[in-house]
Amino acid sequence: MMEKSSNNKNNFFSIFRKIVLFISLLTAVISGIFLLKYLVFDPWISEKNMEEVRKIKESNEEQNVDEKIRDFDSLINLNPDIKGWIKIENTVIDYPVLQSSQDDPIFYLDKNYKKQKDQNGSIFINSYNPLFNEETHNKMQNIVMHGHSMKSGKMFSAIIKYSDIEFFKKSPIVRFDSRYEPNKAGKWKVFAVLKTNSKEEDGPLFNYFTPMFDSPEEFLEFIYNIKIRSVLDIPIDISPDDKIISLSTCSYEMKDFRTIVFARKIRPGEDTSIDFTRVKKNNNPLMPEIWYKSRKQKVPNFPNFNEALEKGKIDWIKA
Repeated sequence: MMEKSSNNKNNFFSIFRKIVLFISLLTAVISGIFLLKYLVFDPWISEKNMEEVRKIKESNEEQNVDEKIRDFDSLINLNPDIKGWIKIENTVIDYPVLQSSQDDPIFYLDKNYKKQKDQNGSIFINSYNPLFNEETHNKMQNIVMHGHSMKSGKMFSAIIKYSDIEFFKKSPIVRFDSRYEPNKAGKWKVFAVLKTNSKEEDGPLFNYFTPMFDSPEEFLEFIYNIKIRSVLDIPIDISPDDKIISLSTCSYEMKDFRTIVFARKIRPGEDTSIDFTRVKKNNNPLMPEIWYKSRKQKVPNFPNFNEALEKGKIDWIKA
């Protein structure tokens, strides 16, 4: 009787082990399928979609002197949310720039230009501020764009590399063409690279989202606050009438950090040259408060814009 009971017990454990083994194998297979989808299939679909839109863009470019002018008609027919195109030489950045409605300002955070779910998301213009359209185009002095910093190197991953002077020298010019200037090629000189926090608990937030300014002085004060935070000292002058773009992506120096690259639009008649011999590391940029706390350092005291102006510490303003 005891032997029969022992056999039943052994059979039970044998069946139980087989069930556990089956469930483990099934879980491994399902996990493998999801991993394969995430690491291989989804990126492949994402890149295939991007190749399609690039072909549409390239087929509508016309040669005009030495510049290729964007014809946005076909892109707008594809998706009216397409506001422009951004490209940076020597990087993978070559993407349409989109903007959703203010009802869903981060719609394209995880969607492609087809409005399909995509882990890469899209490069998109901040929609918390007034929408970038024909009416606001000339009024906006600061166009803020966001993009993921993907481990694959896609989207805005290259933005983080601008902290390195040698990388900056290879890609100092950003090409951003707006659909509202179809007959003009937009080139922009990178003039600052900064790191900032995105959570209030880590210290005061630097508001780099401001699109419009009430006065020339307010705009120049904004530029001053960018310059003192830049990890690179780049000799690019700024005038009160200039336009800038701000390229923002996630950064990993500390939790929830952002890297933002700022570029100033090249003026009519201005060339694209930059004096690289004068570009240097900023040994004392203003960093977020949490940066100093983590190192048990005091936050440095920087003069405000008017004080710096009076003391002759600002040499980058072009009249």
